[in-house]
Amino acid sequence: MGIFRVNRPYAPDLDVRDRDDLLERIESQPPNGLLWPLVAARRAGKTWTLRAIEHRFNELQPNSARFLDINRLGSLPPKAEPGQCLLLDEPEVLLVRDAKAFLDKCAELHAANVNLVVAMTPAEWERLAQAAEKGARVSARDLLFLPPLKPAEAKKLARTKQARALLKNLPESWQRSPFLLELVFETAESSPDLANRKDTRELLRAVIDRCDDAEFFYFPAVFENGLAATQQAAALAVARGAAPPSPERTMLERCGLVTIEGGRQTLADPVLEAHLSPLRIHHISDIHVGPKAAELIWVKERGEHGARLGEGAGALPVRESYIDYLRELSGNGRAPHIIVVSGDITETGEPDQYEAAKEWLSRVTSYLCDHTQLGPSDPRVLIVGGNHDVDWRQSLGTHDARARHRPFAAAFDDFPRPKLEEAPSQRPLAAVSYSDVGVEFLLLGSAEFGGEEEKDADRAALLDMVDKLRAKAAGEEDIAAAAALRDRVARIDPGLVHHEDLRRAKEMQWQEPVRIAVLHHPVSPLPSTEISRYSDLMNAGEVKDTLLHKGFCLVLHGHVHTGWFSREQWPGRHQDRAIHVAAAPSLGSREVQEHHGFNEVEVIRERRGREALHAVIVRRFSREGRSWVEKAAMGPFTPQ
Repeated sequence: MGIFRVNRPYAPDLDVRDRDDLLERIESQPPNGLLWPLVAARRAGKTWTLRAIEHRFNELQPNSARFLDINRLGSLPPKAEPGQCLLLDEPEVLLVRDAKAFLDKCAELHAANVNLVVAMTPAEWERLAQAAEKGARVSARDLLFLPPLKPAEAKKLARTKQARALLKNLPESWQRSPFLLELVFETAESSPDLANRKDTRELLRAVIDRCDDAEFFYFPAVFENGLAATQQAAALAVARGAAPPSPERTMLERCGLVTIEGGRQTLADPVLEAHLSPLRIHHISDIHVGPKAAELIWVKERGEHGARLGEGAGALPVRESYIDYLRELSGNGRAPHIIVVSGDITETGEPDQYEAAKEWLSRVTSYLCDHTQLGPSDPRVLIVGGNHDVDWRQSLGTHDARARHRPFAAAFDDFPRPKLEEAPSQRPLAAVSYSDVGVEFLLLGSAEFGGEEEKDADRAALLDMVDKLRAKAAGEEDIAAAAALRDRVARIDPGLVHHEDLRRAKEMQWQEPVRIAVLHHPVSPLPSTEISRYSDLMNAGEVKDTLLHKGFCLVLHGHVHTGWFSREQWPGRHQDRAIHVAAAPSLGSREVQEHHGFNEVEVIRERRGREALHAVIVRRFSREGRSWVEKAAMGPFTPQ
């Protein structure tokens, strides 16, 4: 048997907690009620604390304290020695049966000069407080709590060289609970390959998996059984960073399940955090790095003087304001975990634009928040290209049809993306799965034929005739300009998802409950009108049919520079499932009819027993002045 064993019975020589303050308080009867309520979460060490009190009291005076497991006994003892301290554990069975009768018996023992310490969960305390007469039998002023482990206590618990080395690399949240810390050391002891890695994330993921085993049922015990419904709601709100001050939030904080520091609220229990923390995704689009990038200040003044004034006034691209906002979100723990870019990253796909876009994305990535269920190999930025990301110089004449996509592929080769530079019949499906949070993405390229030259024999003959006439009247400069214009007029820019990609999507066995598709072109018309050639997706119906068939709940797209939410359902098809569509505003183009902005997708997760429940909310944020303001929301909706 190993050194570490999380479910071992109380052993005084292994007890690392300093309980002097607690012992001093309970030497006498509570000043305000019938009993001392010792409130702590399940698996927080209540039983060991009661056993430690029994051990210490009886060392000083034999038989002065007695530990009782109420769940096993089924009732309180009929009597006890006057002056004796009864340490009551697991009172739930009596509180559920008749909390008032439990208090009546406590009153008899209290009257007989018996000192009562009752260990209970926050849910049990709420049940007991509701059953008590107001202020007469139990009092919040008598509440006792178990503080988190101090650093010195955590060091004592690390009883081996391996554990001491591991402790130095563990996040602080894992060092607060004796149960979880012992379980980490026990898991490391049995899995040395995980323990010897400097990066502890894989080890901690294994510990979280063990917590879900029937041996521990950690989450059901701590969250479902140990917290009342109102306390569970407060914990969920904290996980989303949106819990207002309340008695429930205060109780969670005093039980060590929540921390509030500098206005930032987080779940202090890493297992609850892993199961309850939402996944935040920022959907950005149409950044248009290049000559048409919008700036924060409109500098009308021309020349060097105007440039200097603009620099002094902060005339930076609008996309820099988004970086500032991410920095602010990162500071309060609200930054996204994943970024999704739905195309038109650059204006014309020039090499210098790609370099600037990559540098900008690198800074975006630096402000992303960590998530306990995202591993080091999980991609944090997902990309699809748009029609502006196609190299039109490679689309004419005898060029390879894939050549137009290769500059974009080379620039963003490190990111998951549709591989349009590869032949449609051979390329892999661009799918990304985050199994630990129940989310997967399908990345679809819709600019497959961007920059295509339109072949029209009649128009070509007419243009040849015009060329002959123009050659007699125009100079060389005019002829060159006309040739360039002719090339551009001959281009078409259709949005289309290749049927081979749709075939692969249909054949794919999608596993996660939350399925999100990303492409550049819109899958449905928007209220705004754009008069241009091929502004929409030519096979939008087939794309939606595929996505509905495979159970996708959300589509993210850009292209139209307009924020818009919609919900679409085809009665009688696909079990009447609905698909939600979120168009993102442009984050950086000068050619907009509304404020710049982005979408935030929040995937909310909640565990009920062994089942994970998911809901999705999409919010649209717009830039107003130097601020980013939520303007609209869609959801929550449940994946079907």
